[in-house]
Amino acid sequence: MLRMKKLKTAKQKIINQQLEIRKKIDSIEFEAHWFRRVFHTFAASFLIYYMLPDEPWITTLKTFLAVGIVVFVFILEYLRIKGKIRSSNFFGLRIYEEKRPASYVYFGVALCILLVFFPQQIAIPCILCACFSDPIIGEIRYRLGKKKAYVIGFFVCMFFFLITWYTADIPILLLASLLGASAAVVGEAKKFWLIDDDFMIQILPAIILLLLWQGLMFGGINILPAELLLPI
Repeated sequence: MLRMKKLKTAKQKIINQQLEIRKKIDSIEFEAHWFRRVFHTFAASFLIYYMLPDEPWITTLKTFLAVGIVVFVFILEYLRIKGKIRSSNFFGLRIYEEKRPASYVYFGVALCILLVFFPQQIAIPCILCACFSDPIIGEIRYRLGKKKAYVIGFFVCMFFFLITWYTADIPILLLASLLGASAAVVGEAKKFWLIDDDFMIQILPAIILLLLWQGLMFGGINILPAELLLPI
């Protein structure tokens, strides 16, 4: 009888320990989840890039700074993947990112490409889609399913294109917003092993709008609206 009581006590201790470990794991996963969400939204602050004074040396400096940050991240990521730096030092990593570049690398590369090589009328809504639409789609997908997530995400993306292109003629405004939002949702929905959705949600709509803009430029039509953000 005493032995049975000891076994039950030992079993209960093991169960309690397992529950405690599970709670800690859930807590860490919860914190990592919201860390990734906050990281996404924080990246919108990089739009201050367009508000820096329009002086030649400042333009050169901010370009080198944007590229330098990406190069620095690449070096850190290379060291992490090679095992020179522990992955545990990088909070918020997903399991599948341990042996491949993490999503923040793709996010940073796309952000840098947009800031340096694309006009802000195209870059701004694409960056905002990655900063806000991506986490919104992720949260809705978890709670309501994929279909509702992508429908709502489409309208959120479209909103960012509408507010950026609001000075364009109505047909161009609607066309650019529909194309941009559609491409952004496709970039988020389509999953690749080597190309992260944090890259595609920004670059795919940017390329679509770039082709539209340049294609109409051949006919002498410039569809780009006025710049939304101006140097201080």
